[in-house]
Amino acid sequence: MHILFVTRKYPPSTGGMENAAYELYMALAANKENQVTLVKWGGANKLLPVVYPWLFVQALVAGLQSRPDVIYLQDGLMAPLGSMLRLLLRRPTLITIHGKEATYNNPLYKLVVPPFVKRQNLLVTVSNDTKQTVEKAFPGTHPFVIVNGVSDSFYNSASRDENLAGIARMTGIPLQQLQRSKLLHSNGRFVRRKGVLWFIDNVLPQLVAADPSILYLVSGDGKDREVIEAAIADRGMGEYVKLLGRIPNELLYMLYNVADIFVMPNIPVPNDMEGLGLVALEAASCGATVVASNLEGIPDAIVDGQNGILVQPGDARAYVQTITRELRQRSLSREAVRGYTITNCSWSEKARQYEAAMQQLIS
Repeated sequence: MHILFVTRKYPPSTGGMENAAYELYMALAANKENQVTLVKWGGANKLLPVVYPWLFVQALVAGLQSRPDVIYLQDGLMAPLGSMLRLLLRRPTLITIHGKEATYNNPLYKLVVPPFVKRQNLLVTVSNDTKQTVEKAFPGTHPFVIVNGVSDSFYNSASRDENLAGIARMTGIPLQQLQRSKLLHSNGRFVRRKGVLWFIDNVLPQLVAADPSILYLVSGDGKDREVIEAAIADRGMGEYVKLLGRIPNELLYMLYNVADIFVMPNIPVPNDMEGLGLVALEAASCGATVVASNLEGIPDAIVDGQNGILVQPGDARAYVQTITRELRQRSLSREAVRGYTITNCSWSEKARQYEAAMQQLIS
């Protein structure tokens, strides 16, 4: 099968969609029966008005030269481009909807993009919750669900002390402080739905009051950074929270491997849903105890009692009780969490599911 793979989100740009695009491309290309032509943009999103037509020209030229069997587009914003390629190359299109494409409330976006989403030959959503949202937003569509996978590239076999020494070297946090702390970790963009602000306001003060050895390490950045910094100051949590900003993968992987608990405290925000929660899968692939909100697409990544623990979103008491209990004695062993995640969530398996959907289009 020859696949024309078109994506506007790809490394070296960082983020969940960028990682998903890279991993899916690599998994599809690993099948020697496939020929995968990649057309990508891995730069700043703010350049998209210029990049979009450039991507179209690159994809059209690549398609005319290689004559693919199917055109794959990695997110819903590319639906207009997909419709043009479908018309000119006379090949079917498959597009992945990650969530926000169905909820984004910008008037220009709603005028331009949704009509083209409906014209694709097949839609894939990354979670069952996203599928329901897409069916409401784009009536008449019948998407497949293929949950994003995770590669086994985040785990390292270094000892806890070795990882802590690396974290101390890269963050400037004293090694002695890290060694005596119980480490909580969150990773992602600083936007309201990620719940970091809510967690610092409503959960962390209670945890610290009961156990002052807790240290909350937050990697990522975004528009809510100043609000989060203000909440840390207002709550007197400066000693217990470290905002690390955007960090290199080496540091992120060390945090995944040593965190006592990885926290994903998402809260519901209108028109801004969590399509899946890939960072929770990444942490689980390292065997971390994941405590996450039972919200939107997250339950498709974290299965309660298998590779993590789900808590009702916005329930501060439940978060406090669950984290306190897990810090005292974890209920799921590191080996069990890692084993379940790697076995059930590999990108090679997800690629097989995409290939089956593509074969259905071709036939």
